[in-house]
Amino acid sequence: MSETPLSSKDVIEIQIANQRNRTAVRAVRRTDRQLLWQLLFDTAEEALKFATSCRASEQPITAHKACELAG
Repeated sequence: MSETPLSSKDVIEIQIANQRNRTAVRAVRRTDRQLLWQLLFDTAEEALKFATSCRASEQPITAHKACELAG
């Protein structure tokens, strides 16, 4: 999956959702609802902690950066 370039005007939503037996954190571009990336976590607590750190970031979290943050 290649990364879509983001402009400084793009509004990215960080969403948390149940995905089978895990919890997904995903980034969706608000204008066209395009899924930019998604990571799965074993617990809702881990997902919430990760999503909170993404939302607190001053820069948009790219797929590459999300993987780095998740470790």
